[in-house]
Amino acid sequence: MSKRIKLFSIATVSASAFLLACGLSASLGAAENSVKNTDVMNSPYGTCSHLAGGQEHDAMPQNMVMMKKAGIDWARADFSWSGIERTQGTWNFEHLDKVMKNAEEQRMQILPILDYHTSWADPAYKHPEAWLEYVRRTVTHFKDKIRYWEVWNEQNLKGFWHDTPDPVAYAEFLKKTYTTIKEIDPDLQVVYGGLAGVPRDFYEKSLQAGCGKYFDVINIHPYRGGLVSQSAIITFKEDIQAFHDLTVKYCGEDKPLWITEMGWATPPVLGRNAKCMISGSLAKVYPDGVPGKIGVIVDYAYTPANGLSERIWSQMLPEGTEMSVLKMADLKKLDPKTTPVLVMPPGEDFPTSCSVDLQNYVKNGGTLVLIGGVPFYYHNICDENGVWSRPKQNPYAGNLAHDFRVSWIAWWTEKGTPETTKITLAPGMNEGVAAEMMKSYPADQLDGTRFFTDSKLKPGDVMEPILLPVSATWMDGEKKGESFNAPCACIYRFNSDWKGNIIVSAVMGDTLGNTNRCMEENQGIYLSQAILLALANGVDRYFSYEFQAVERDDVDPEHHFGLMHSDLTPKSGYNAYKALTTARPAGSVNVKLSEDYAKDNLVVLAWKRPDGQNGWAIWAPTGTVTKKVKISGKVTESFNYLGEKVDVQGGISRMVFSDGITYIIGKNVTVNFGK
Repeated sequence: MSKRIKLFSIATVSASAFLLACGLSASLGAAENSVKNTDVMNSPYGTCSHLAGGQEHDAMPQNMVMMKKAGIDWARADFSWSGIERTQGTWNFEHLDKVMKNAEEQRMQILPILDYHTSWADPAYKHPEAWLEYVRRTVTHFKDKIRYWEVWNEQNLKGFWHDTPDPVAYAEFLKKTYTTIKEIDPDLQVVYGGLAGVPRDFYEKSLQAGCGKYFDVINIHPYRGGLVSQSAIITFKEDIQAFHDLTVKYCGEDKPLWITEMGWATPPVLGRNAKCMISGSLAKVYPDGVPGKIGVIVDYAYTPANGLSERIWSQMLPEGTEMSVLKMADLKKLDPKTTPVLVMPPGEDFPTSCSVDLQNYVKNGGTLVLIGGVPFYYHNICDENGVWSRPKQNPYAGNLAHDFRVSWIAWWTEKGTPETTKITLAPGMNEGVAAEMMKSYPADQLDGTRFFTDSKLKPGDVMEPILLPVSATWMDGEKKGESFNAPCACIYRFNSDWKGNIIVSAVMGDTLGNTNRCMEENQGIYLSQAILLALANGVDRYFSYEFQAVERDDVDPEHHFGLMHSDLTPKSGYNAYKALTTARPAGSVNVKLSEDYAKDNLVVLAWKRPDGQNGWAIWAPTGTVTKKVKISGKVTESFNYLGEKVDVQGGISRMVFSDGITYIIGKNVTVNFGK
């Protein structure tokens, strides 16, 4: 096990309660670690920003001012080889000197990434002499101003490595780079290139190849959906701990772990595309309007529904909809006569234990709507505590779709299926009310990658296309060259022994839930929860991805990761980051709690601030919780995750907590919970 002190633990208490704070010390005031004066170098707060070129370079002075106002002390930026040696043998640091000048003015630290290729050295790792010359010149130029150097970015992805990702090759590449940097100044710190996701196997193989001696900081990019369920929080903790454990196993000691990318995009099409698809397809099924309520899942115990509040659902349903808000348990008694439509949370998960109930629902006339990827692709199962998650062993649902008479194909399931196609609205969707509903759907900007067939239908059943491929052909096999017209969205209309409908769309450009995309209002919640949980679980530095959004393409999520809009107006993520650093300023020290504070779906974290005050963060990740709270000590500040004032009284009172964090700051403040 890692030698790093575990500051955050989780233990299941009951079906609706789980322990999220651990207890060893007697009180907040008895924190074992004394608070040290800290400077910017030791701040845990960072962000990624493309400061070396483009939009964020042009807006750099204002960007850095806004970063500093939010308490962000670090900016991660590419110091790309191709930007420094634009023509072979000619070296240019002028653009990066401007970055460093602004950083110095704002008292910010830069984490540079040594990365990528040139036209004469591609892939870079196969040209070590040229690469190391770039490293020597760059590090030497900035060695008195920059102390940490990251070696490559997401080397476990072919798109960045420019070859088949190879942990052994990266280990050798890192060794040579580390040695060169340490020759320039042995006190410089080398950061392992940020790994995309949490690829334990890649990291372990690089350690087995001997790279453990050749870096000072571990580095991961654990993108995922919001940490708004018990299973999501546990998995996040386990992922972080696994990297600490591997480091200790192969290096004989632990090393600092940084998250240098993690964030949530807020493309405006989220919800809008879903609304077009749901509204348009329902208009085809019910031309006179849905004759009853539309059921939606608002159940935080069901992981695919994470972040889908009643308000967000209302943005995805047809105008004037009468909505029926359901828990997962309600699916057993769902009546098509009163709730003729059920829209499941977008994504590729399906609640396996509800399969028979939902088959009966469709059989008896209900319309089931499944959008946001291949339907029935992953199992989602409920444990004894009422919490849903994908099983770690065999998460795939196999042929479950066939039980619903749905058949889907993709390039890996049926030979000759195109990997990707351009798509367009089917002719029937350009008529009547459906056409009006679908007019804003950006089909020409989306791709088809999974498709549907009618192979499992019974006599009387039909498949009606919604989205069709454009000028596509079978790519291989007996049908090679023939027209390929399998829809990537369709309506299965049943008129055999079944009497309902299933609406499916495998287009993934509008996926919510378990992804790194969210409605803008949720970005701040997800960000502040992730930073606090990361720091509580032994992460030393967190860089949000990214600072200023590009926003030139409504569909591409990469254009919408910023904490700021392209015009530098704040998103909820920026305001949440600012509130967090106000509550937990750099130099704060985690404090272990003496009791099992975090019961009944509460997360409770505490720290000692550099000014001697105590800080608390409290939230309910899986829904609203009302608790009796006893607050001792003098409260000096209390506010929510956006920095908005919250009225907190000393003594005993009843308080309501939600997924939006409540911060409580004060001298010798302690918080205790009752029934």
